[in-house]
This record gives sequence, structure tokens and C-alpha cells, in this order.
Amino acid sequence: MSQKTVSDALHIFYELNSALSDAYWETNDINCKDLFFAMKSMLQDELDELHKLSIQDHIYPYEPINPGVVQLSDKLRDLHPEMSDIVYRPKTYRRLDDLIPNACDLFER
Repeated sequence: MSQKTVSDALHIFYELNSALSDAYWETNDINCKDLFFAMKSMLQDELDELHKLSIQDHIYPYEPINPGVVQLSDKLRDLHPEMSDIVYRPKTYRRLDDLIPNACDLFER
């Protein structure tokens, strides 16, 4: 596995944020909505911190900034095997299926 940069992390996080938003709006179950909203909130906190970095810093290796992002990693790992039960739209399912492993790879050191 090659070292991911801040730029790579931003790209993955933007895409994941969009996919989680889609999943939030596509479900009718309040517990699923709570789960997707919580994950989006944790992800947004990390994105807010990454936005504070200078554009010149985007070439450096990514390291999690916000400690809450570790909880996001755990939630994503728990969600991935259960997705077929709570993500109904095939397009959203495929996007999350591709993005979750990429996002979790960012949290590995």
C-alpha cells in the first residue's frame, strides 16, 4: 500500500461524504438515518480540520487530525458487512462499497 497524501484523503472524504448523504436521504429507518448522520458529522469534523491546511501541504502524507475520526473508522468497518441490509439503492451501495475500504486504509498506520 502506498502512502496516501492529504490530497488523496480529501478526494476520498468528499466522495464518501456525498455517498453518506445519499444513503441518509434514501433510507426511511430512523436508526439508519442516525447512523449515517453521525458518520457524516465525524467526517465533516475531519474535513474542517483538513481545510485549515495550506494548499502546499496537500502533497504530504495524510495523518488523521481529529481524534473522533477513529470512531468513524470503526463505524465504517461495522457498516461495510451490513450494507446490503440498510443501503437499498444500487448506485449508493456500489459507491460506499468502493469508498469504505479506501477510507479505512487512510486510518491505518
